[in-house]
Order: sequence, then C-alpha cells, then structure tokens
Amino acid sequence: MSRIRWFCGPTVLALALAGTACRSESERAEGAVREPGDQTTRRGEPPPGPKQAPGKDLREQAGRVGEKAEQLAQEGKELGKEAREQAGRAGDKAEQLAREGQQLGQETREKAEQLAERGRQAGHDVGNQMNRVGEQTGALKDNHGARPQSAPPAAPRDKAAPQPPQQGQAEGAKKQEGNAAAMERDEWTKAAKDNDYQVTFGRDGSVIATKEAKRTGARPSDETLRNAVGGKLADSDHDAVKKLHVTVRDGVVTLQGTVASVKEATEAVKEAMDADGVTKVISYIRHGS
Repeated sequence: MSRIRWFCGPTVLALALAGTACRSESERAEGAVREPGDQTTRRGEPPPGPKQAPGKDLREQAGRVGEKAEQLAQEGKELGKEAREQAGRAGDKAEQLAREGQQLGQETREKAEQLAERGRQAGHDVGNQMNRVGEQTGALKDNHGARPQSAPPAAPRDKAAPQPPQQGQAEGAKKQEGNAAAMERDEWTKAAKDNDYQVTFGRDGSVIATKEAKRTGARPSDETLRNAVGGKLADSDHDAVKKLHVTVRDGVVTLQGTVASVKEATEAVKEAMDADGVTKVISYIRHGS
C-alpha cells in the first residue's frame, strides 16, 4: 500500500511536469505560426476578427461634413439671389425717384421762368402806363398854362433879344420817338400772336420771346439748340438775318446783330422759336427802321 502511494506521488508529479512542458511547447509552436501582431493575444481571449478598413470613421465624418457644406452652400446661393433681387428693386426705385425729382425740378424752373417773365411784363406795362400818365399830365399843364397874354414889346432891331430854345420841336421829336417805339412793340406783339408765342420788353431794349415747352422728354443740350437755330437762320432770305450771332445758355437762346427793319428782327425770332426744343429767345437785334 505504501509502494502504491509512493509510486503514485512521484508519478503524478512527473505527469504534471510533462503536461506543463507539452503545453508550453504547444503554445510556442502556436505562437510561431501566428502573425507578429497576434503574439499579444492573451490566453483565453477569442482570436481577433477581421480588421476594419483604416480611416473608415474619418471618411464617414468627412462625408457628413461635405453634405453639411453643400447644404450651407445652397442656402448661401439662395440668400445671395434674394439679396441681388432686393438690390435690383432698390436700384430701380432709386432711378425712378431720381427721374421724378429731375422732372419736378425742370417743371419748377420753367414755372419760375414763366412767373418771372409775367412779372417783368407786368412791371413793363406799369412803367408804360406811368409814362403815358406823366406825358398826359405834362400836356395838361402846358395847355393850362398857355393863356393868352399881351405880346411883349418888340426889341429894337439892333439889339434883338435871344430866341428861346426850340422846346416845342424837342417835345414833338420825343413824342414821335414814343410813337415809333409803341408801333414797334405793336409789331412784335402781332408777330408773337400770329406765331403762338409771347413777348415781353426789357428795359435794356431787349425783346424776350417765350412759349410753353412740349413734354417730350429731356431738354436738348445747348450745342444742339445752337445748331438748330443756326440752321433755321441760314434758310432766311435776308443776309442780315443769316449773319446774326447765336448763343445758348441753359436752354435760353440769345440773338445779337443788326438787321434792316423790325420785320426782319421779328422774322429772326420766329425762326429761332421754330427750332426744335427752343422755348425762350432773347433778342438784342438792332434795326434801321
């Protein structure tokens, strides 16, 4: 019985050692077959599965970022389109307001010029009336003072008294001059009425012709008006009218020069007023009769 126990003790120990050695050899052989990365596998752990593709998570994140960027880009395009449309509408509105303001300004200037011309005409008419009243008053005084008186004694022939100045002749010449001026104004007024424009007379001897502007758009430039008036005057039958000097400033035409008669002067103004775009002509034309 003791032998069996003695035999069993060493035998069991030897078998245990042999099993351990075999297990170690088996593990070493298995490690040699495995890849270097698998040597870290611990005992009892399941063998690692197939490796995932490197950067897969990064690619997924990049894809999500790209989709978000495309969405933001699309939203930015839509916002840009709306902004451009709003800017376009604002620009159109600004242009419309600018055109309306320009038109109102032009109408205001034309209205102011018409009122100024009417005021000058009224002042001129009042001045003429005052002059007529003064002439009539002077004539009444002369008639009232001209009472029959006894003739003064005749002076001796060797000592004749000095003759008084020819006051009557001077007054007659002045009256004739006034009548001529009135006749000239009548001719200007008649010509204006026949040709659908108005005239006023300045204190400097100028004749101002005006007419209503036609609403056909923007006013032509000064150079365009000067060429148009020059072309009209060039078609005249009178050489003096063809040689008149024409200037234009801010749409106002000025004629200067000398012609033979009032008729030629009124003809020159009529031709200038007939040019396209002309609404006001100032005449400093001198004439012989």
